Amino acid sequence: MGVQSNPQGQMSELLSSPAFEAHPYHHPPVGWASDIESFRLRDALAFYKEFYVPSNISISIVGDVDPAKAKVLAEKYFGIIHPGPNPPPVHTVEPEQNGLRRGELGSPSQPVELIGYKRPSSQSPDDVVLDVISEILSGGRTGTIYKELVRDKQVALEAGAEAWFPGEKYPNLFLLYLVPNQGKTLEECEKSLAAVIEQLKKQKVDEATLKRVKTKLRVSLINRLDDNASLAADLNSFYWAFGDWRHLFTQIDLYEKITADQVMRVAGSVFVPTARTEVRLVPGEATTSPEIPGAK
Repeated sequence: MGVQSNPQGQMSELLSSPAFEAHPYHHPPVGWASDIESFRLRDALAFYKEFYVPSNISISIVGDVDPAKAKVLAEKYFGIIHPGPNPPPVHTVEPEQNGLRRGELGSPSQPVELIGYKRPSSQSPDDVVLDVISEILSGGRTGTIYKELVRDKQVALEAGAEAWFPGEKYPNLFLLYLVPNQGKTLEECEKSLAAVIEQLKKQKVDEATLKRVKTKLRVSLINRLDDNASLAADLNSFYWAFGDWRHLFTQIDLYEKITADQVMRVAGSVFVPTARTEVRLVPGEATTSPEIPGAK
């Protein structure tokens, strides 16, 4: 209900579906509506027995706790879980994308465009560089996308970027979004965004900008470490994304080592037309591009 009744939610599904033809990222996290409607208790139990096994669970405990007592409580509440084999790993590797893919969704709401470029997983050495690129492009009012599209040219009401979508453990998408200003079009927004991206690919970012972005990323990470709930969540997410929770505490050093040359190289390798998928929310009846297999 939260997805199908929300045009932006429908757009996210429409973006994932054509962008990922073979990998599980093709499917929404909660499944398709027909999956949920046909789901039965036996299906839930089978899923639980397959995935909720000790070898597939990690626990992070943060705060003023006694480790010995915490271990006793963990054994009490989680030791009763019946052991089972490891869940099957994901073997499917998404085939290389060799051309632009498009989708369109009709709606009476505000026009919006989502653009995704194929990018490597969180375990790639370029992962932290893409974090920096995201901050350069979309770091609030100092981001180049905001300054160019929203503040100066005023073609967009809102525009920005996200370093990954829909997940980061496997190769995924670098996401860009555009919301045109009143009297402006998505085509105008796209043109201005293309100029920003091309500059990032062909011209080194200045040292002042790079330093500011690194500082913001460092401060954001440190702020998360100051909160028990965020720290507990990050320890788990870093463990599953990188295979080692210690990566949470070494990421600051990785940010500091990033150079303008790396930013330009990674931007050039990611922002390529053949690795692009775009979805538009436009006024009128719902339509889809024939380039999207099975789109409705």
